[in-house]
Formats: sequence, structure tokens, C-alpha cells
Amino acid sequence: MDFKQKIFCAIDFTEIEKSKRFISKISNSIGGIKIGLEFFSKNGPQGFLEIKKLGLPIFLDMKLMDIPNTVKNAAKNLIELNPEYLSVHLSGGYNMLKELVTIKKKTKILGVSMLTSLENKDLKSFGYNLNNFDYVVNLAKIGEKAGVDGFVSSAQEIPYLKKKIKKKEMLYVTPGIRLSGNKSNDQKRIITPSQAIKLGSSMLIIGRSITQSEDPVKAIEKIINEIEENFEN
Repeated sequence: MDFKQKIFCAIDFTEIEKSKRFISKISNSIGGIKIGLEFFSKNGPQGFLEIKKLGLPIFLDMKLMDIPNTVKNAAKNLIELNPEYLSVHLSGGYNMLKELVTIKKKTKILGVSMLTSLENKDLKSFGYNLNNFDYVVNLAKIGEKAGVDGFVSSAQEIPYLKKKIKKKEMLYVTPGIRLSGNKSNDQKRIITPSQAIKLGSSMLIIGRSITQSEDPVKAIEKIINEIEENFEN
């Protein structure tokens, strides 16, 4: 199994040239990159197209959520940029998701279930009498019905999702990845790379463990070694 292809580095810089230099340095060691609100809110579509010239698959992590027509019209502009993946909040509901799926073209739509910065006590504060597993599964069922291509969730929830979701080719994207010894920062439901792979993750979103490393290439090699060593056990 080529574990390198599963690693998408989250680019958390806002300067285009700095981002391009960093991506060029690690491009042969990863499967793709994730561009989110930090980069896009400063550089917009032109910044995205500059990064796209580097030739790596891009997950445009915009976490869209609004009324269906607004999301559809906003997504049309983003899909014209031809990202390989685009994220949307599943909690926007079936009608919003369906509108987006109808215009997606080649872009795969990834439904965000529950942010990895949240935990059960947060759900209770929102008024939900559900644990994170049931909450995520309920949202995923809405996404499956609407026709999304995959889910963004903690790897801890993937086994539960695979039991409830009938579509076998669904993608399972995992943020909140940390190596043993790394700081969790603002993430709560975190997990190691090998644990995520064992639980069924299709794509690992890894940011600070790579971008804040003194030697990003070695950091990626360490991640792949951690997966290989533990995957066989």
C-alpha cells in the first residue's frame, strides 16, 4: 500500500510565495495538499490557481454552509477552479447538499460531520442528546442520501460510519492527526496516523506536524514509517 498518497498536507500559511516554496519542498513526499480559509481568505481564486500550477491534488476546505441557493452559487465559482475535493458542512441539510452535488462536475464533495475541535460536552451545550458517534452517523446518512462522495470526521467514528453507510466507495477523510508526542493544540478527538489507517481512513489531513517541523520532509518520512511499522502489527 502506498501510504504517501494518503497524506494531504494542510497549508496553513497565508503568503503565496512562502506556500509555493514549502509545497515544492515536500511535493514528492505527499499525495496532495489542503487549502483552507486562512489561505483562501487572503489570496482568493488567483492564489488557489498559483498553487494549482504545482501539480498536486488539492482539497479546497471551505466548509460551505448557508441556504441551498447561496451555497450552490458560491460553489459554482469554486468548482470552476477545478479542485479535486471541496468540503461542505453536512449540517446544512439535505437540500443544500443536493444542490451542491448537482453541479460538482469532477470535483468530489466531502461532507464535514463534526469538527475535531469539538467533543460530547459541546454537543450537549448545543442541545443535542447524542454522543459524537450517533451525531456523526446521522449527518452522514443525510450526506449519503444527497450523494456526497465522502465524509470528514475523526477516525474514531469511521468504523461506525462504515457499518451504517451502504455506499462502499465512500471516502473517509481524517483531520486531527498527531504523532505520539505532538501537541494536540486546539484539536480534541485526535489520533495517530497508523490508528487512522487501521480504522479505515482514505486520506490523512496533517498540518502542524509537518508545517511547523524544522525538517518537513523528515517529518513526513517519520509519519510514513510510523504507519508502516504499526500497520503490520
